[in-house]
Order: sequence, then structure tokens, then C-alpha cells
Amino acid sequence: MEEYASTWYDDLNDLKQDNPSLAEELVEEFGDGEWQENQLFVYESLEDYAYYELTEGWYADKHLDQKDYNGAPNPIDFIDLKALGLQLSRTWDESMHYLTRDNLIVETNYGWN
Repeated sequence: MEEYASTWYDDLNDLKQDNPSLAEELVEEFGDGEWQENQLFVYESLEDYAYYELTEGWYADKHLDQKDYNGAPNPIDFIDLKALGLQLSRTWDESMHYLTRDNLIVETNYGWN
């Protein structure tokens, strides 16, 4: 995996234009609130979320975002991203992350409440 699949949205209305069913699921789950006016990040899978965390998120200071290791293998190629993503979903801050019915990951920097 060279990149991760994700989309960020300015707010819920922006998401609603692209994915109305996901927007509806979020409103059903979290109700009305100021979170609707803030950015939402949607990752296409647990693997994509894990890749993001390894390269730009929680583990970014480990510099796993490098493409060239001077002939050495890229360690990300040997990580079970699905297993890591699943474990991250079990330990993340639920006030800012949500695993949808379709296994998309939605993240807000604002919080759901």
C-alpha cells in the first residue's frame, strides 16, 4: 500500500452532497450539534486508517512515511494493516472517531458532542 484512501469534508452538508446515507447515519448516531459545522475525515477502510496513523498520525514521529530505505524493505509492507486498524478502533477516542455500518472510519477534530 503506497497511500491511503480518505476524503475530508468541510462539514456535514459537504459530506451530505457526496454521501447522503453516511451523513444520515452520523445524524442518527450523534444527533444535532456543533460537530455538524466542523470538518469530517472519512477513511475508506481500517487499513487506510492504520496507514494514515503510521505515516501522518499517531506514529508519524517514527518516520514510516519514507519511500526509500536505501535498499532496505519498507516496514509498512510487513505490517498487517487490517489487524492494526482493528486494534486502533478498539482503543481510539470514541468522542472523535466512529466506525460506520459499512466499515468506513469517520473522524472529527471537534468531537461528536
